[in-house]
Amino acid sequence: MRSSVDYRGVWALVTGASSGIGEEFARELAERGANLFLAARSGERLERLGTGLSRVNHVEVRPVTVDLSKPDGPAELLARIAATGVFVEHIVNNAGFGSTGAFVSLDPSREESMVSLNVGALVALTRGLLEPMVRAGRGGVINVASTAAFQAVPYMATYAATKAFVLHFTLGLGPELRGTGVRAMALCPGPVRTGFQEAAGITRPGVPLAELTPRQTVERGLAAYDRGESLYVPGFVNGAQVALTKLLPRGLVSWGAAQAMRRLGRTGKNDG
Repeated sequence: MRSSVDYRGVWALVTGASSGIGEEFARELAERGANLFLAARSGERLERLGTGLSRVNHVEVRPVTVDLSKPDGPAELLARIAATGVFVEHIVNNAGFGSTGAFVSLDPSREESMVSLNVGALVALTRGLLEPMVRAGRGGVINVASTAAFQAVPYMATYAATKAFVLHFTLGLGPELRGTGVRAMALCPGPVRTGFQEAAGITRPGVPLAELTPRQTVERGLAAYDRGESLYVPGFVNGAQVALTKLLPRGLVSWGAAQAMRRLGRTGKNDG
């Protein structure tokens, strides 16, 4: 299907770009001709990725090493972008992490950092870069949520709650942006085999039929964004699971999620 978005020569920002879904977004956008700001904590990995993407795709790539979970992280990234005088036309807010275990057993500072990154940084970057898009009448944002956003998830309570915020925040932007030429989409992947699982303390795979590769997730997600969709869940199994959660009582869905986390061995303490 031919894309309705022309990425050639425009600038895009991808956060959490050093691995997994973020890295794949960087690769796909570079292949489509976009110039890139790539943000993550891993400076060396960003530099290697940026050098390779620039050489292969003949685009400009500017890596920015920044910790967006820190209070001044989003402002630092926005300031470094502003200093270049570049107009960022597309944002992929992908940076985030999770944890598993009973909430009372988890590291409080890590849980707070998760909220700061998954929610606070996403809101700050969207606010900082969306207004110029509205003035220009073009562009958009992809906020990476999760299928965990559609229900409470015991033993992953904070993460699921942050992703529920991302989902509803993004859906709330849609009507506000109607008629401006700017789009907003929540991408809600199911299980994707990346470094996220190790960081979250997940040692066993999820439902095998639901698992997609980062490339499959991003290709399908970008196609949905190009079509102007406001919400996209990649994968038939993931979409069916989300549809089912809307039909069942919340208490039953939460009970089922708790049982699934126990079966998958995700109820132990995560020491981060």
